[in-house]
This record gives sequence, C-alpha cells and structure tokens, in this order.
Amino acid sequence: MNKITKTIFERAYQSYLCGGDVYTYRFESKSALMMKKYEEAIAYLEQNNLVLVKFKSDDKVRLVLTDEGIELGNSMSV
Repeated sequence: MNKITKTIFERAYQSYLCGGDVYTYRFESKSALMMKKYEEAIAYLEQNNLVLVKFKSDDKVRLVLTDEGIELGNSMSV
C-alpha cells in the first residue's frame, strides 16, 4: 500500500471509529498526475475489498469501509 492509499484508508477508518458511515475524501490537488495517483489508490482499495465507492466526482470521493477494511484497520491500530 503506497502513501496516498494508506492515507485515504486510514482517514476512512478514523471516520468509521468516530461513528461515520460514509467518509468523504477531498482531493488535495487536481493536477493530472495526482488525479491519476488518487484513482490508482482508490482502485487498489476497491480491488482488495477494503472500501466501497458510493460517489466520485472531480474533487472528492465518498467511501464506505467493508468488513475486510474494518478488520485491517483493527489489526493496523494494535
């Protein structure tokens, strides 16, 4: 898991711990290179069944953790 992927996942997990069902990640940069990296990170999380994407636009994505994502988050925080 690269740095961007880990950041997105950790923020979604922290939101879950605080009682949030859906986490909204706002893209910090809109450059073509960074947008590609965000897309790759989100695709990685989806392919590994860690999150479900509920909504995606040019400046943000809304994610929901899966059971596998919650388990991974629990094991990472130990």
